[in-house]
Amino acid sequence: MTISELILPGLVVAIAALFRGVTGFGFALLAALGLSAILPPQTATPIILLIDITLTFLILRDFDRSKIDWRACSILLFFGLIGAVIGPYVAVSLDDQTARIATNCAIAIAAIVAMLHHPPRWMGHFVIGAVLACFVGILMSGFAVGGPLAAAWLLAGGTQDNRIRNTLAVYFGAVDILGFATRAGAGMLPDGFLMMALPLLGIAVLSYFPGEKIYRQMTATMWRRVCAISLMLIAFFGITQTILISI
Repeated sequence: MTISELILPGLVVAIAALFRGVTGFGFALLAALGLSAILPPQTATPIILLIDITLTFLILRDFDRSKIDWRACSILLFFGLIGAVIGPYVAVSLDDQTARIATNCAIAIAAIVAMLHHPPRWMGHFVIGAVLACFVGILMSGFAVGGPLAAAWLLAGGTQDNRIRNTLAVYFGAVDILGFATRAGAGMLPDGFLMMALPLLGIAVLSYFPGEKIYRQMTATMWRRVCAISLMLIAFFGITQTILISI
């Protein structure tokens, strides 16, 4: 990947990594929205997964068991990992155009759901959680999107705000690792993958830390406001891009 070819993907990744540093989620959602218009989905998705795994480890570098809702996390992990194995095979069976449309539909749905400050209580039921965890596992490993659906389930189930960030990080990390390993093991990684991924990975890591610094200086009210406004914009652009691609 030349310097000129790196500029646009690098800008997308930098913004997405900064956003994850601030919010604790949303890197894959934002990166997929931008990269799906620049790179083929089968190239963009494994790059996003690799970077998302790295950013997850950065979030969990100060690991604290007390900041994880282990009951909810166990449900997400068990059913999410099933979906993580299925997702790459679903994605690879689609042509590029169909994969782009599927990716943008998932982006729009995930962003709209994420805007719910108080999801309905029925959404926190075990069965709903199991289905969502598997579905999100498919979306994340196949198209690198869908994480906010899991966040909505945690909110509906009553998980405390200070545990959501790390609970999601554990879930996302496990699903991303298995999804990436499935792709690598099945020979689904594009040619020259590391040469494309490593420069973008470096940009993402450098961009994450300023976002984390901003997060540590924000009040809870300001953090929620930033998340809500950002996700509204992401949902709007996701829907718009989906319509334009479908025409």
